[in-house]
Amino acid sequence: MSDVTLALAVLFPVLLLLGVPIYAALGITGLVVTWLTNVPLVFATQSILNGLDNFPLLAIPAFILAGNLMESGGITNDIIRIFRRSFGHVPGSLGIVTILSCMFFAAISGSGPGTVAAIGAIMIPAMIRQGYPAPYSAAVSATGGTLGVLIPPSNPMIIYAIIANVSVTDLFAAGMLPGLIVGLTLAAVAYFAARRSGAVVTQVQGEQEQDSVASLMWQGKWALAMPPIVLGGIYTGLFTPVEASVVAVAYALVISLVVYRTMTWEGFNRAFEGAVLMGGALMIVVACSTLFARTITLERIPQELVELFSLVSSEPLVILLLINILLLIIGTFMETISAIIILAPILVPLVRNFGIDPVHFGIILIINIEIAFLTPPLGVNLFVGSQIAGVSIEKVFRAILPFIVALIGLLALITLVPGLSLLIPSLLR
Repeated sequence: MSDVTLALAVLFPVLLLLGVPIYAALGITGLVVTWLTNVPLVFATQSILNGLDNFPLLAIPAFILAGNLMESGGITNDIIRIFRRSFGHVPGSLGIVTILSCMFFAAISGSGPGTVAAIGAIMIPAMIRQGYPAPYSAAVSATGGTLGVLIPPSNPMIIYAIIANVSVTDLFAAGMLPGLIVGLTLAAVAYFAARRSGAVVTQVQGEQEQDSVASLMWQGKWALAMPPIVLGGIYTGLFTPVEASVVAVAYALVISLVVYRTMTWEGFNRAFEGAVLMGGALMIVVACSTLFARTITLERIPQELVELFSLVSSEPLVILLLINILLLIIGTFMETISAIIILAPILVPLVRNFGIDPVHFGIILIINIEIAFLTPPLGVNLFVGSQIAGVSIEKVFRAILPFIVALIGLLALITLVPGLSLLIPSLLR
């Protein structure tokens, strides 16, 4: 093993184990490899700057901001009210309402933890007040929040599209049908889990008892119109994903300030501050990851991995099965965005070599990330849901196991049936 390969294989994991931030671990490893290969150090600085010189990256902070403005402006409340009135007569309805509300909110925010925070902050206390067990309440919200990365627009999809050199619009379109299937399946799991836990409350309280579904939909028409405007504009070619993210921000801001008139100065500041902090953190990681990815390419690691997998099998499905197992394991201890940034440069050339569509593989990777959001020790959604509900991680994880099993089953289905991911992109073309 050469010094360079040793640096990549040992230095990076050691830095992570020592608690070095992911961006610093990526950057340090890239600099060391650059030095060992006698490549001018200007290569490192240019790689880092070029990593940020990608127009689609501008959409990430904007979609985060749009989701934050929706939450601060109270637009999210209308979405929840509609689903509560629609399903309030169903036993265990609040679990279903939480999942469906997360699906809708995910179509604007593009963030998994952001979806949990926005919907969970409202739904977890409501479920607990109506007699639902706190671990179940946290588990449903944490699981629903994972839809933020699968249902377009999705920030991880944008990052993957840049790394894999595929169309962001194609990837967004590919996530629509799997996102719908996953969302409806999780709602069904929430229903049966609620019945099993004894939470069969059917009463819909307050104002929703007086309003029909049609009336609530009319009241919430501005909130309901947002996803069709944003996504419809992308798929019809009216504007690019980046322009769509700006439209989402402008729409959320106008509706909050002019129509709802619920946006406060404090909420406005909180929305922008959250978008700057989260977007800035992602940009630093993306910049340093570009240097890391280029050093991996220089060392021909993707080609060596192709040769290694070729010794195991030449069947694409077998390769995808092995990759899924690898991703499920890695997802338990690696932060999700980091997993895409680190693994995509290695795995995308591998799957291309075996004739696997990179758009289909992108959806497979995203569903693995969904599962990683829920698995300790680094399941971000698990921690957010646990904190809001005020219960231990262990109790929430036990309640979340049925959802994880369902997601693994759906991962197998979408892996085996590429048409679920590729149908809508092909129709749009």
